[in-house]
Formats: sequence, structure tokens, C-alpha cells
Amino acid sequence: MRSLIGKLAWSNIRKRKSATITLFVLIMIAALLLNIGLTVSLKLNSFQQEKMTELKTPEISAYFAKDDHQKEYEGLVDSYPYTESWENEAAILLADAKMKYAGTDTTVAFIILNADTSRTMGLFKTTTPPLESRDPNLIYLPYLFHVGSGYELGDIFSFVYNNDQFSYTIGGFIEEPLLGTLTNGALKVFLNDEGYKQLEERLGTEAQYSFLSADLTDPSKDVKLEQMISERIFASGIKSPFQVMRAEVGLEGNRVFVNLLAAILIVFALIMVLISLIVIRFQILGHIEDNLTNIGVLKANGYTSWQIKNSLLLQFTSVSIIAAIPGGGLAGLVMPLVGNMISSSIGLLWPVSFEVGSAALSLVIVSGLVAIVTYLSSRRIRNITPIAALQSGIHAHNFKRNPIPLETSRMNLQFSLSLKALLRQMKQNMMIILIVAGLTFSSIFCSILNFNFSGDTSAVIKLVGIERSDFMLLPKNGDLQQGMFRELEAMPVVEKLTVLDSLAASIKDTNFMLRVSDDFSQLETQTTYKGRQPIYDNEISISGVIAKLVNIKVGDEVPVTFNGVTVNYLVTGLSQQINQLGMVASMTGDGMKRLQPEYTPQSINVYLKEGGDSNAFAKDLEARFPGQWNITNVREAMDSTLNTFTSAVSSMTAVITVVTIFVVSLILYLVIKTLIMKRKREFGILKGIGYTTFNLMTQITFSLFPVIVVGVVLGSLVGYIFSDSAFVLLLSSLGIYNVQLAVSLPQVLLLCAVILVVAYVVSMLVARRIRKVSVYDLIMD
Repeated sequence: MRSLIGKLAWSNIRKRKSATITLFVLIMIAALLLNIGLTVSLKLNSFQQEKMTELKTPEISAYFAKDDHQKEYEGLVDSYPYTESWENEAAILLADAKMKYAGTDTTVAFIILNADTSRTMGLFKTTTPPLESRDPNLIYLPYLFHVGSGYELGDIFSFVYNNDQFSYTIGGFIEEPLLGTLTNGALKVFLNDEGYKQLEERLGTEAQYSFLSADLTDPSKDVKLEQMISERIFASGIKSPFQVMRAEVGLEGNRVFVNLLAAILIVFALIMVLISLIVIRFQILGHIEDNLTNIGVLKANGYTSWQIKNSLLLQFTSVSIIAAIPGGGLAGLVMPLVGNMISSSIGLLWPVSFEVGSAALSLVIVSGLVAIVTYLSSRRIRNITPIAALQSGIHAHNFKRNPIPLETSRMNLQFSLSLKALLRQMKQNMMIILIVAGLTFSSIFCSILNFNFSGDTSAVIKLVGIERSDFMLLPKNGDLQQGMFRELEAMPVVEKLTVLDSLAASIKDTNFMLRVSDDFSQLETQTTYKGRQPIYDNEISISGVIAKLVNIKVGDEVPVTFNGVTVNYLVTGLSQQINQLGMVASMTGDGMKRLQPEYTPQSINVYLKEGGDSNAFAKDLEARFPGQWNITNVREAMDSTLNTFTSAVSSMTAVITVVTIFVVSLILYLVIKTLIMKRKREFGILKGIGYTTFNLMTQITFSLFPVIVVGVVLGSLVGYIFSDSAFVLLLSSLGIYNVQLAVSLPQVLLLCAVILVVAYVVSMLVARRIRKVSVYDLIMD
């Protein structure tokens, strides 16, 4: 019995070799993409946790200026009941260092540690054996610099800080789960003991910092400790930059982008699987129609419907399994390239290994869906009786009215024949429309995403929640005075100034970052998606994530706690942002004074006029007010962060576009070849009455090209209109509820034009097979 089913399946495969090869390629591509996406999604979190354990990364990390309050901070951590261990070491902070990264000028912050200091947390470990040298000019950089910018061991690494140039030899690259990327504040780097002391002496006390690390007996209590440290540092009146970060926040911040790309890859892979299923359904229905008589003969000779259906099930399931296996193998070859992109995002060396679990899951998903669709599509075989089949099946005949009678049509004969063929194959047309629309949507969505990372970045910056200013200024000594604002506003290139401070507060034991500004309407980055930002001193806007956690809505009153003081505020709006995992709220400066009467603004955002030179402004500012400001070039820092992601998005867009064009070409090849085989007799007759090969090629192409156009238009419209909704769906777990991506209409139109041109050219080339059809061969047959 099994042998008979196997013979039937093998016979079907031999008869439709090109269709089988097409299906094989489609499923192999789908399995390849699905395997990569699943590998990243399933492995990323556990991999980061393994690295945390290996490198003994602390659950709380903080850096702050070394001053008289250091003992207070240490005592706070030591007395916290859930503290398991902690340590504090000397560090150097370069808050605004300029360097070359990936060929562009970049501004970053460095937190520099002594590699020879004994430590039990945040271990110093290089990815490869370091240079064996005691040269004081050796520097150890995050692994990001190797995979993201192409630096190698022994290269010269230079940067500028406070208008002084510093040059070091790269002695090695380190893995750092938290401070090893451009998304989590300062980059952690190491110098050897002699080099550290020389730099410390050269920069003086202003750059001297402390780096505090703490592990807890109960990791869930890290939020409270983070808030306590932040409040204590702020209450000390510190004017220098500082940061307190939980490991959970740092890890999530590093993997957000990777998870986004993995999700897009998985969705595209599932679209490829869906295309394969549509092709399978098309092939099965075509097989039943073309082999109706043979099926009748088989049934008349004793074969059951179950056996014939099982032969189809064996045919397509075996092809899917055989195709998915090399697809999984190719994923192993591609993963090193994918691993480099992941490493540049998370700061860790991604292990290149074949993931059996992901490959097996991909195989099960693909083959399982193929089996289900094959079974459902072949059910109509049981309704075919031997008598009806041997009469060619009354259901296969078409008794519908002729919509375009050639004898009365006023249209061109070639066009009329093409239109008749178009209307005659509606099921096939629907298949092509669905396939082309799905692929076009994927390409348009990735193209729009790429434009928002490499072109108009305002929507991405808004999602992240970073204020789009040019500079952020903090006074080195004393509080901000009104005279300082007037002095800055008087500078010729300054367009406007705003105040935006970030503090740590809580609502019902839910901790969050509190943004404080005198006028939120003046900010460039507006994150509110419902309601409005606060205006009066009794108002607050909170993120959708916080609102969901504490079960509050716009119009409710909430108790806000800061530094032990609790005051009720009216919720005026809901906001969204990826930064701080969406745990953000906003209130006015007057509202903050209800919590802390002595509150004064800590920082100024400076916005330059269009065309203003940022380097000239920084030099002019230092010349006018020497030693007065800590200056951070926000614009360069934002651009640097986005540049680390742009190449990955561009690569993914290119891959999906190429796959789209390839698959459309493959489907056209399959459809046109099948069409020529089915209508071979008709085309022979047309050749006999005088039609040329080119006439018939044109007729075939124009019977399919309108369908391709409809698919491309439909896919592009869906992509153009619903890309925002698709992006919200991908980011919904991060509390993103509203997205307005920038769209480049010329870019969308160009992509559609490329797909259509390629489709037309491929259709004409494949249709050239009709030249082999001859009247003589048909007569001899």
C-alpha cells in the first residue's frame, strides 16, 4: 500500500519538475529566513543573561562625580536590606568626546576604568588575547568598535576632548552587556594602570568619578534602590552628569532594535510560507483539473480517494521537508553576518553555532502548514467519480456567457485575446495578486523603515523619546540663573532655549523617570498620544505603560512621590517612548516645586538656527564663558546612535527587496510555463493561422501584466497606509500605541516601478518558450 502511494507521489513529481523546483526554492528561502528570525528571538535573552553571569555584571550600576557625598551613596547601598555585595572604584568620565566611528564624526561619553584594579563585578575580559605590552597608551574598547566600525587590534584610536587630542593603541576589545553600546549612556573603556594615572593627572579633578556596582539578594528590589540612589544624588545638588541604571533596563535597551529586526524577518518568512501554501493549492487544483481522466482511471482500478490524497500529501510534505533542511543549513552559513549586526547592537560577541532547536521548529512549522493546506486542497478528489472523470468532468466545462466575443469586439485582436485569457484564469490571477501584494507590502514597509533611519529620523527619535536639541548644557558650578539664559539667547546662532530635567520618582511604588520642563509646547519631541502635556502646577502626564500598571486614565488623580514627599496630581495626558522601557512621566517646573520647593532647573537645551555650525558654536561658547558649562552635543550623539542601526536596516531592506523580485520572477516562470503547457494546442493553432512567436509572447505577457500591476498597487497602498499600524503592532510590548512614520513617495514609486519592470522583462523572457511550439509537431502528435 505504501509502495503504491509512493509511486504515485514520485510520478507526480516527475511530471511537474519545474513546479517542484519552484516550490523547493520558495520553501528553502522561507525556512532560511524563519530559522534566522527564530534563532535570534529565542536565543537573545538567554544569551545576554549568560554573559551577565560570565562577566558578573552588577544588577545596579552608577557613576557620579567624586565629591564629599560619596560616603553617603556607599552607605545608602550598604544599608539597603537586599544588598548582597557592592563595590566602588575610581573612574574618569569624558562626557563629550569626539571621534571617528564608521567613517563619520561621532560624539560619545566614555567612562574609563583602570584595567589593573581588582574587582569582583563587571570583570575586565577581552574577546581575543590582548596585546602583550605594558605600553601606557594601550586602550581596551567595547567590542562594538570592532564589528561596527572596523577597528582592529593594534590600530591607533584617537579622540578629542576639551579641544585636546588623545591617541591610544587598541590593546583589545571587551564584552560589556550594559555600557558596551551607544544606546545606554557612557561607553565603558579600560586603560592599564600607568595609562590611567597619566590620563587622571592630565585631566585633573574635574573628570574624576566613582563607578558604583551592586548585586542584590532579590533582583526584583532593584527598582527601589535605583530610585533611592538617584534621589540622593540629585538632592546633593550635584551639577555634573551622573547615571544610575538597572541591568534589566540596560539589557532591554540593547535588544529592542535586534528584536524589532528579528520580528520583521519572522513576519516576512511567514509571508514566504504563505506564498508557498498558495502555490501548493494552485498546483493541487491544477493537478486535479489536468489529470481528471487519470484520477478516474485510478479509481476505476481500485485506488481509493484516501490513497490518491495521501500521494499528494506525501509529494508536497516530502518536498517541504527536503527544502527546509538545506534552508536550515544555509541559515548556519548566513548567521556570522547576522551575528555581526547583532553584536554591534548589544555589545557582545554573538556565538556562531547551528541552533538545532530553531531549525527543528522551522521544519515543523513549514511542513505542518504544508500538510494542512495539502489535505484541505485535495479534499475535492473524494467527490470525483470514475464516470464523471472519464467524461472529462461536467464541472470542468464552462457554460458562462462569452464576455468578449471576437466577432463583435471593436478592440485590437491582440488585446482582445489577452483580455479573454485574463478573464478566463481568475483563480490563477487571484493567486498572483495575493503573492505580489504580500511581497510588495513587505518591501514597501522595509523601505519606509529604512527611510526613517537613514533619511527623516524625526519619527524614530520621537519613538525613542529623546529631545531633538543641538546641545545640552549643565553649569559646572552653582545653579542656573536667569542671566545665563539671556547670555545664551543673545548668541547669534541660537534659535531658542528650553529646560528639560530628568529625575527619579514613583507612583504607588511604581518607579519611573520624571521629566520636568517649564513649557512642553516648546520641545521638539512631542511624545503625548492622548490628552495633552501638563501646563499647571497640579498636572502630570504619564506614559501608557505606567497607566496600565497602576490602572489609571486621563482625568484621574495620582499620588507622586519624590524623595519621601507625596503630592497628588491630575493626569492630563498619556505619552509613549521606548527610552526607559516607557516608564516616563512629565510635569512642569512649578509642579516639581510642590514636591521639592528648592527645585531649580539643572540643564538647558540649545537649538541652533538652520545652517548653524555646531563646532563653531561650541568653540564660541567656551571662548565667551570659559569653564562655565559642561557641553554635550546631543545632535551628534543621536546621529551616532542611529548610525549603528542604519546599516542593519538598509541590509535587511536590500535582502527583502531582492527576495521579492526573485520570488515574483519565480512565480511568473511557474505560471507562464504551466500556461504554455496547458494551451499548447491553442497556441499551435494560432501559429498555424499566422500569429508570430512575438505576437503570442505579447499576448501571454499582457494577460498577466495587469494582474501584476493590481498586486503591486494593492501591496504598495497597504504598505503606504498601514505601515504605521504594522510598526505599532511590532512595538506594542514596549508601550507604543501611535506611530507616524515619514514616507518618501518617490522612493515608494521607484520600488513599485522596479518590480513592474522586472516582472515585464521576466514575463517576456519566459514566454519565449512558446517558440518551441510548432504546427508540425502538433499534427504529428
